[in-house]
Amino acid sequence: MDPSSGDLAVTLLGTGDIVIFAGASGTGATLPDGLASSYFDGYDNNGDLFVDGITASDTYGVVEMASGSSSFKPVTLSGTIEFPGALQYDGRYITINDQEAHAIYGYTCTAMSCTLERTVKLSGSSDCVQTWIGKGDVFCPDADNEAFEVYKYPAGGSPIATLTGSQLDLPIGVVEVSK
Repeated sequence: MDPSSGDLAVTLLGTGDIVIFAGASGTGATLPDGLASSYFDGYDNNGDLFVDGITASDTYGVVEMASGSSSFKPVTLSGTIEFPGALQYDGRYITINDQEAHAIYGYTCTAMSCTLERTVKLSGSSDCVQTWIGKGDVFCPDADNEAFEVYKYPAGGSPIATLTGSQLDLPIGVVEVSK
């Protein structure tokens, strides 16, 4: 969700499209993002929208639609991402969760280029899909471990809590609800 406008962006997994709902309501506008398969999206504090996924050449890619623009452009990243994961602005960095590397990378981004500034390792995780960074913690729905793990953020390391049970069959998403 764009903190500056209230717009809601939703990726259409398996396509190269994203749907933006103005003011988080009504009928959304579908835009091509230039990826072969879009996975996750996230806004930064300026209203710039980032989307990650798989490119036409079957590699990891990130695109950005600058605030006020209506089209996406490829972003160059320092470092390597193995498999798309959640994108989120953590108050300082655009973060990208790498499902294969079990890490969340923090980037500073300017002019369609992002520089790696921080790596947060999630020890013991196997496939954190859509992580969520909250106040001092990162929440990890872990599809492979069939568990929900909580880590200190930005410290990372081993989980400080793990939830398991028969209700957690392939957990892949997490959201924050506030009033």
